[in-house]
Amino acid sequence: MPKIIVTSCYIKPNAHKRFGNFVKYIATREGVEKPTPKQEPNRDLDREIFMNYLNSRPNSHGLFSETDAPIVLDKAAKEMANHSGALWTHVVSLKREDAERMGYTDFVHWRDLVRRHISDIATAQKIAPENIRWYAAFHNKETNPHVHIVVYSADGKQGYLTNKGIEKIRSAFANDIYKNELQNLYQQQTAVRDKLRSEAESVMKNLLSKLKNSNEPDPQLEQLIMKLQTQLRNSKGKKVYGYLQPNVKKTVDQIIAELAKNPVLKKMYDEWCALEQQKYETYTSAIQKFPPLEENKVFKPIKNTVIRAVLEMDSSTEIFAEYGEDVLDETESDEDLYIKWTAEYKSACTEMYKNHNILKALELFRTEAEKGNVLAFHDLGKMYRNGLLGDDNIPKADEYFQKALQGFLALEPTAKRLRDYVQYQVGKMYALGFGTEQDYSKAFEWFEKSAAAENKFAQYSLGSLYYYGNGTPQNYEKAFEYYKLSANQDNAYACYEIAKMLRDGIGVGKNPEQAENYFRSAYNGFLKIAQDNPDEKILYRLGVMMFSGTGCDADRGLGIEYIKQSAELGNEYAQAFLENSNRYVQTAVQNAVFSMLFSFGRLISDDYNRSLHGQKLRTEHKLKAAIRRKKQALGMKENPQFKG
Repeated sequence: MPKIIVTSCYIKPNAHKRFGNFVKYIATREGVEKPTPKQEPNRDLDREIFMNYLNSRPNSHGLFSETDAPIVLDKAAKEMANHSGALWTHVVSLKREDAERMGYTDFVHWRDLVRRHISDIATAQKIAPENIRWYAAFHNKETNPHVHIVVYSADGKQGYLTNKGIEKIRSAFANDIYKNELQNLYQQQTAVRDKLRSEAESVMKNLLSKLKNSNEPDPQLEQLIMKLQTQLRNSKGKKVYGYLQPNVKKTVDQIIAELAKNPVLKKMYDEWCALEQQKYETYTSAIQKFPPLEENKVFKPIKNTVIRAVLEMDSSTEIFAEYGEDVLDETESDEDLYIKWTAEYKSACTEMYKNHNILKALELFRTEAEKGNVLAFHDLGKMYRNGLLGDDNIPKADEYFQKALQGFLALEPTAKRLRDYVQYQVGKMYALGFGTEQDYSKAFEWFEKSAAAENKFAQYSLGSLYYYGNGTPQNYEKAFEYYKLSANQDNAYACYEIAKMLRDGIGVGKNPEQAENYFRSAYNGFLKIAQDNPDEKILYRLGVMMFSGTGCDADRGLGIEYIKQSAELGNEYAQAFLENSNRYVQTAVQNAVFSMLFSFGRLISDDYNRSLHGQKLRTEHKLKAAIRRKKQALGMKENPQFKG
């Protein structure tokens, strides 16, 4: 049995000549509650309104509408009976025990409830807000307190109501009446989300490990991924789901259907569906039939995740570039914090990235961190996150990343020569979710500030956000533009991305010759970076390029050596590559599957966040609307300077 019942009825035009009698009936029938001075929260009613109310007592009624002005029942009934367009009636009903528990047992609460949701009814019925007209009456029945609502449009040609619209109306009233109980449900969803988030990384690593060590990989999934890779290479225009040809979309859907068979993902999706069902039970007893994952519109972003993962199969590129030592000769300091490539910090980097002496690097980084070097906080966070100190220690990594982010934010307002660098680092931490919740919108803002100062790494990062549609609408042309600005400043990462776009004709016309030139520029740039700051990302990048002969002459032996060094520093892709170096294409498929699996878990978590955030936004919007209506009823003018 649902907690709230909402029924809706359509009255055809010219079929409601006797409808005025119905209006009189709901306004005067036994059980209807009528507004009285005792029930009105506003004691300072206009004397004239009060006298009119008393004078109408012999024909008193319970009809109410948008304002507190008195309603002449005969006039309202005649108005609706002579209306040239359609009419709709809605009945919102609660069981007595629920009404008492939630506080909906009197005229004022029901009147305010209806007023809060007239805008929702107008939206559901496709009626412009300025054209909606309505009357309602509350019946305080012993078994089921309920309210009748009559709705129509001042424009007789306007308005229609579908089953989906009726469900929106039910949902709006249910979410309001049971907001406290639903808040508990959202908290349960948050708990599930946090559980998924905390377990997602280890679960997905286990899945990848099984996939890597399996001598019999899923042939169906592998075949579909390779098929999609070929289709995407031959596709023109934007490589996003909505722009693809039907046959390519079909392949994407088939991949998602295969992924959904995974026991872990199936469990996640089933849990999501169970929580969604609890929401529906507020206003319907029907068991909802949720579509398969590949058909569920809520999870449509997973389709583009699949596409991005396959596009990245040729090389597992990092989205953000890294600074080299030569850029940081300057110093920024404030109180106990500073940014400086001190001799001690350089020694720590040497032990870490060149000598691969993890324990010595840890000792030196800790010493620098105790002195307040923000750079050391960041490196310690990376060491813990990459599992270089035993098992992954995410809480410890978060602790150091938080200190690094706080340090960058504290130094940014007064920074001089390194201000654009600091802004870039803040944006990068927001983008990766290091020391904070991942927030691409904030990352975009910080990258914009840094890019405006011609910071080539921020320009590159903006290009990546535009390319993937993170924090901003996807725009391949903009992505190419920012990559080009960065490449013009000899950023090897940007050269690599431009080469791919020119090779595949994404955001620019295909040009294999230019693509090869940029690949060579990228390779030479990566080689130089590796000489100064050979971290696990750049070593893996160089190794794969050498192994495959991208931008250089192929040298599989030297490529494997670089990849081994990357694996020793904790790079998972490098470790997977070494275990499958004789099956390079399959390794790329495995990395793509890993990306898809992990993104799916994150997408479920993000959906819980969106649900709760959306509920808060709806509540704030309705509160503001109620305040505006009250001001209008009291004759107060709204100050346009303070409109939301």
